[in-house]
Amino acid sequence: MMESKNLYLIKHRLIMRILIIIAFIFCSQYAFSQIEKGSWLLDFNGKSVYDYEIDHTFPQLYLTLGYLPTDFLAVGIKYGGMGYLTDGRNRGTSLYSIFGRYYMNPSSKNFHFFGQLEGGLLAEYLQDAETISRWYFAPSAGMSYEVSPGLGLEVGLGITFMESLNTGQLRYENLSFSLGWMATISSRSKEALEESEQFFGRGSITLSAGSTLNNAFNQGLGNTLGFTETELRANPINISNSSGERGSVSKFDLSVGFFLSDRTVFNIGLGVINFSELGVSNATTFFAIAPGLRYYIPLNSERLLLFAQGNYEFGGINLSGFGTETTYQFYSGGAGVNYMIGPSVAIEVGTDFGRLSWDIIDERPYMFNVFYGLRLFM
Repeated sequence: MMESKNLYLIKHRLIMRILIIIAFIFCSQYAFSQIEKGSWLLDFNGKSVYDYEIDHTFPQLYLTLGYLPTDFLAVGIKYGGMGYLTDGRNRGTSLYSIFGRYYMNPSSKNFHFFGQLEGGLLAEYLQDAETISRWYFAPSAGMSYEVSPGLGLEVGLGITFMESLNTGQLRYENLSFSLGWMATISSRSKEALEESEQFFGRGSITLSAGSTLNNAFNQGLGNTLGFTETELRANPINISNSSGERGSVSKFDLSVGFFLSDRTVFNIGLGVINFSELGVSNATTFFAIAPGLRYYIPLNSERLLLFAQGNYEFGGINLSGFGTETTYQFYSGGAGVNYMIGPSVAIEVGTDFGRLSWDIIDERPYMFNVFYGLRLFM
């Protein structure tokens, strides 16, 4: 029995020493937190698609902007909005909110937990009709991992309470999961940007959100299903289950690129938006896949880069709950600029021009697309 006790003590001490060494390595490697006073948080993406055939623009913008008035505490605003047509009438949905976020794990400079409180207004507009507005409140928690100075990957889980149009009281709306990123503009990211000699090269990976056209064609769904705030967030991946008319909402819109050479990128965009109604077995799905090539042209300032690109997009709308299906193809070419705001993050603005082909109509309208957002390089 004495031997077994001694063996237990030896194992216990060994485990404790291993844990102490791990803790020492972790804390000594990341001695100073980079969630610092005076930093800015930024994430945004969107597009404005102009259809020459019907002379109408479909705008979209998803924005998160925050500021840290003190270490670890961020306050900011969020906006999400889209516009479209319903039976020839202008229709739009917008989200306006404020948020407060507190980061934890101050001993680490690149890994943090956070808690967040968000509240605001979700408004649905219809031409020649009264605007429908609902207040909402959304507490959430998540983790942020800084992959490079000024760029953090984030995962979050939250609950939304939405104002009932019948009673005016807040009620449980959905449980949501999100995956995305956040750019941080701080003194450390600025220093790293000044020291960077090359932002990408052969073998690098690039990411962006909101690149496909599929969610520009969600005309008429607001009449039947309503909207949730899940669809109006900047994150490229959002999933929620709803207690309202929607049984669930899934939004995935991500573009991944691989540098074939120091300047040439092969991109593939994937877009899926899925809606399901409570009590209805079939779901409504918008989908798109968009391969393309892009070539970068550096200017005198390495922070400013021009690009030219060509893309092909195939997508469709599976309205299985409504008994109809349709697909489209979109061939386009365009150009734009990337302006580096961190060693791994750029603000991107560009244009595409192409022709849209639907399988349900004979016309092939020309489309002009202006897109904007963050682009990541890793």
